[in-house]
Amino acid sequence: MIIFLSFAAASLAVPKYSKPGCKDTCGNIRIPYPFGIGADCSVNPWYVVDCNSSKPYLSAALNHLEVLSVNLEDQTVTVNTPKISGCSRIMSIDLGRSPFLFSKSHNNFVVEGCGNAVMMDHGSTLTGCSTTCANGTVNDKNNCHGITCCQTTVPYNLKSYAMNLTRLEGHGGDGGCGSAFLLDKNSSDDPFVVRDGSFVPVSLLWTLSIGS
Repeated sequence: MIIFLSFAAASLAVPKYSKPGCKDTCGNIRIPYPFGIGADCSVNPWYVVDCNSSKPYLSAALNHLEVLSVNLEDQTVTVNTPKISGCSRIMSIDLGRSPFLFSKSHNNFVVEGCGNAVMMDHGSTLTGCSTTCANGTVNDKNNCHGITCCQTTVPYNLKSYAMNLTRLEGHGGDGGCGSAFLLDKNSSDDPFVVRDGSFVPVSLLWTLSIGS
């Protein structure tokens, strides 16, 4: 029998920092329990963090996603995930059997450039949005309301998804289709986090499980 517990409800039973004898930081990132740096310092293997060149990464089972922060109150871990860029591109991310979910309350689905993108799960469309773009359109890095950038909410209990990015027929513009990605809402206030680079912050919600 598997019982899923809210970590917040169980927080009184666990330390607010690392386990005794374990490192609690990697670089300038604090790694509190239930996560831990090394196999003997976390609550279970899913929460193992590898500290590599002063950067923390989740375990190999989660594709070594870089950890940006851990928030015990929100029960979230913020990680770097890749954008999908270019026309007619498909990318998928699967958290598999892990205890992690993509947080609905913390993330938005964002499309940049001159394109249309949908988020799917096993062939079913979950959400999506389209930008408008024409020759002479000014790319405003401070707004994401439909002109060269759009955003929408994501579903509850999201564990896996595929993103399909295509160019909108009949729309002008000299650029490509742009990019699509999930994005932590707290990071969307910084346009340079969104528009620059190939990785963006995403928040994962976790649950602890007890087997008996």
